[in-house]
Amino acid sequence: MDAVVIQTSGPPAQSLAYRSEPVPQPSPGEVLVEVHAAAVNPLDVANAAGLIGTPLPMIPGGDFAGIVVSDGDHTGQEVWGCGPSLGLAIGVKRPGTHARFVALPETWLSRKPARLTMTEAAAIGRSYLTAWQTVINAMKLMPGETILITGGAGMVGQAATAIARWRGAEPIVADVRRPDGVEHFIDTSSSDIREAVLELTGGRGADLALDTVGGALFEPALRSLRFDGRMAGIFSAPEPVDFTPAEVYNRQLHVTGLASVFMDGADVARIFDQLRPLFDRGFLAPRP
Repeated sequence: MDAVVIQTSGPPAQSLAYRSEPVPQPSPGEVLVEVHAAAVNPLDVANAAGLIGTPLPMIPGGDFAGIVVSDGDHTGQEVWGCGPSLGLAIGVKRPGTHARFVALPETWLSRKPARLTMTEAAAIGRSYLTAWQTVINAMKLMPGETILITGGAGMVGQAATAIARWRGAEPIVADVRRPDGVEHFIDTSSSDIREAVLELTGGRGADLALDTVGGALFEPALRSLRFDGRMAGIFSAPEPVDFTPAEVYNRQLHVTGLASVFMDGADVARIFDQLRPLFDRGFLAPRP
């Protein structure tokens, strides 16, 4: 089969090769999926650069949309999803989705939304998985709440914004670029995030914050929360962040993080099962 292979660590032009690889053979309880589309995420770039420590050579890629081609109950089924540890060798070594075929456990399968093309379904993957796991499962966003989303113009930020609107919550997007259709926007290059959030919330502060950027934005996002507010982070730049823990203690804040690569594939499939009807009914839509 045709496949992209990380053969050595470095810039993509040096580290990646496009070559023929053996078709993976599914083990008991697994299926073979013909990949029709697969996304490229920042995690894949970091993997190719050698920042994750993946043993090489390795086929990268976690997001996919395709058709089950192996014999069994799922034959011919159109599926989509994200294998969080695919192509990374975290736990079991599993080649990724940047190939014509990928072998997956049956429990990792989720039927593709009929309304989406293969390309649209593959491009949703990790961004909507991350947004759903943080905003819905971890932070329990409720109707009527306000959520601050730093890096809201990115794919995860846009997914979180869409999910918040579906949930009946009010998103406040903070970034250097205003995404289309965003009502409450804070320009992080020229505005004080905390002051802007307080103004937009009548001095109360945000109920939740999703920090997709970290670094210099972590502390102002934290300070933008109301008393007993919740915050989840998914990324931070390598430079240290300067903040006082008293900010958390004195205002009884709840702060957590997400390392999506360690999520169980079956749990991920259940998230995609929940997302499918939202896309099929038009409550959520793929970004261009």
